[in-house]
Amino acid sequence: MIVLGLTGSFGSGCTYVAEEFIMPKGYQYLSLAHILREFFKEQNGQECDLSRHEMQNYGTQIRQKHGTDFLALKAIKAISESGHTKWIIDSIRNPNEVKSLRGEFSKFYLVALRAESDIRWNRIKKKYDGNLGVFESDDKTDSNEKVPHGQRVRDCYEMADFIISNDKNTPNRSKLYNVLDQNICEFIDIVEGEKEFSPRQNEALMAMAYAASIRSRCLQRKVGAVLVDSQGSIFSSGYNEVPVEQETCKAAFGRCYRKVLKEEFAIETGKVINNDQMTKDVFNVFQNKFKILDYCRSLHAEENAILNVARFGSAVALKGSTLYTTTYPCNLCANKIVQTGIKKIVYMEPYPMKEAKDILNENDIIQEPFEGVSFNGYFRFKEEEG
Repeated sequence: MIVLGLTGSFGSGCTYVAEEFIMPKGYQYLSLAHILREFFKEQNGQECDLSRHEMQNYGTQIRQKHGTDFLALKAIKAISESGHTKWIIDSIRNPNEVKSLRGEFSKFYLVALRAESDIRWNRIKKKYDGNLGVFESDDKTDSNEKVPHGQRVRDCYEMADFIISNDKNTPNRSKLYNVLDQNICEFIDIVEGEKEFSPRQNEALMAMAYAASIRSRCLQRKVGAVLVDSQGSIFSSGYNEVPVEQETCKAAFGRCYRKVLKEEFAIETGKVINNDQMTKDVFNVFQNKFKILDYCRSLHAEENAILNVARFGSAVALKGSTLYTTTYPCNLCANKIVQTGIKKIVYMEPYPMKEAKDILNENDIIQEPFEGVSFNGYFRFKEEEG
């Protein structure tokens, strides 16, 4: 039994890729979104005509009531009763859905699609009647509701075995169409055992960036980065960590220092606003709008990779180099990338930080989203071959 899963922000093209490239290769289609709509029909005795925002809320309520893998378990039951041996499951939006499917099927592989926000908006703006604000709100909810049972596409993305960048339209039989088809065919050949996994340079380098990230003791997110020269040779690496000799946030505060600051902000806000709901609303705006990255006690992975070059007495190698990072640089790191002469970044992050993107764009830094077998699949395929 081979089961492929699809995750990605709406408008990234998951259903299109499933129907156009994967189903013709003998895979049966199943959608968790369809399962959710069918469950709504069972419970309410009528067809589901909810908006995307209402569907998001309904999905969150169902996961909270029945378990975060409720939809995945229904998919597993349908697959087990079908008799078919090759499946593609669309609309995966919660990490526990991934864990449940991986636990059930030894050959379950997650495919993530990404596309920039403006590209996705242009593809689906008719469904929103041109209301960009509603799209952005739904997109933010979709990426991470910050609750275990909510929509968490960002977290699912990081669990993927294979990444597809779908930022361009691919007219049927065009060159871009054929390249996309070839990449998907190659991945399917690997999972079906028809072809041995031979890592490309970008896949090997991103796997090394991930290996560096594992050393981080950050409580929020572990990030790794490597710097390479024009030949693809690594000359520096880094991961997010507090400076040498300093205590980690866990040792010093028992939790992330930025969380400490946000908690203090909530208390201070409560002292000047004599209304509990308004206090909560103000804090939510602050928490959602400001990351307060300049208060982070850790050096970021990109910073450490840059500083490690300087530690050895030379910054010459930085000029014209390429940075591979398991996330997307923040605005503080973007400034350093520009200043040191790094000319290209390759990143995994599906939701780039706007302020950082503006800095890099204004200074002509090449930004290339990672494509191919991710660090998850990289080690998994090599282990399976062994």
